Amino acid sequence: MPKTVIRSATPADLPSILALYRVLDEEMVDLQPEFFCAAPREEAPILKFIASSQADFLLAEQEGTVVGLALVVYEGWTPEFSCVLPHRYASLYDLVVLREYRSQGIGSSLLGAAKRWARDRRLEYLELGVLAQNSKAIELYESHDFVEARRTMRCML
Repeated sequence: MPKTVIRSATPADLPSILALYRVLDEEMVDLQPEFFCAAPREEAPILKFIASSQADFLLAEQEGTVVGLALVVYEGWTPEFSCVLPHRYASLYDLVVLREYRSQGIGSSLLGAAKRWARDRRLEYLELGVLAQNSKAIELYESHDFVEARRTMRCML
């Protein structure tokens, strides 16, 4: 099995990132077709995250090919409500691995790198959202000590 290297993205990685988002978006359509559609991603927000000191696109690369990504973003402090304890945290916005590279530990490597990114900034936790139907992702996250902290529910009208 080739060695997987995790590194930060540069603007030159934009085509690879867009290709990975096409995979992610297709899977979101498969899981919730009533809420998602496959549409081209805009380049400007991706480039903004790449340039930001408050975020990082972590890329998994094998033999010069980008095969996965994780987008981790510093969120700051929890909301200032009298009933909410203050915590500094980051969010994992996206994590995707090309289908043909799955089940090789690449998702785990990306998730570990995202957790290190947050720890290196002395943040208290990393949170993420996942579609309820994405059982493989939920299994991965739970294997990395993520626990359900809240639930979003929807009522179609």
